[in-house]
Amino acid sequence: MTRGLYQGAAAMRASEKRFEAVAHNLANIDTTAYKRQGTAAHSFRVPATGGAEKKALKTELTVDWSQGNLDRTENPFDLALFGEGFFAVDTPRGEAYTREGHFQVDAQGVLVTPEGYPVAWEDRYGVIDPAGVPAVVSGDGTVAQGQREVGRLRLVDFADRGRLAQNAEGYFEAPPRARRQTATAEVHQGALERSNAVGLEEVVAMISIQRMFEAASNVLSMIDDSYQRLTRNGT
Repeated sequence: MTRGLYQGAAAMRASEKRFEAVAHNLANIDTTAYKRQGTAAHSFRVPATGGAEKKALKTELTVDWSQGNLDRTENPFDLALFGEGFFAVDTPRGEAYTREGHFQVDAQGVLVTPEGYPVAWEDRYGVIDPAGVPAVVSGDGTVAQGQREVGRLRLVDFADRGRLAQNAEGYFEAPPRARRQTATAEVHQGALERSNAVGLEEVVAMISIQRMFEAASNVLSMIDDSYQRLTRNGT
């Protein structure tokens, strides 16, 4: 019964973690370039009394990096990525990464995020003339105004995106030794990437998780009842 108690509790904790991920996905259905969360369970052994070992289960949040659909906006500074990679952004905490390309040009001609962080460029910072001819952004991120090439946006990708951590503002941050690789994404001007979370699928997942949680809860209740009967019979 003790083993069943541990297994039931582990199943309930896993369901809570999955429910947390699904709730987060539903809250971000309309968030530009949002990547849905999932869960992964890992079993491992931990020391037990008497030198024995017991199996434990840990559930971790994961990120689904699959491509979201692109919506046309016709805003020249709305930029969507189709493929693998991120826009690099300069923040007070260092370089961060995003696929949310809803940018704008400030009075100084700096391409910035909605939070005011400058978008990073390759080699040198490009300055866009706010009063000049319309800017054109090519698939590799090169920005031009008329005959003048402003520069090329810095696109970055990582060999192991699982090491990226998302901060409170929604930007991804990389550990110091994260291995970077060439981004293969194509930039689409006048478009934004949609969230890759699908509302109906998340609702179905939530119902399934609730049923699994209830099943695990019923197992614990049955075990508790068994313990109580043993206690009464032993007195």
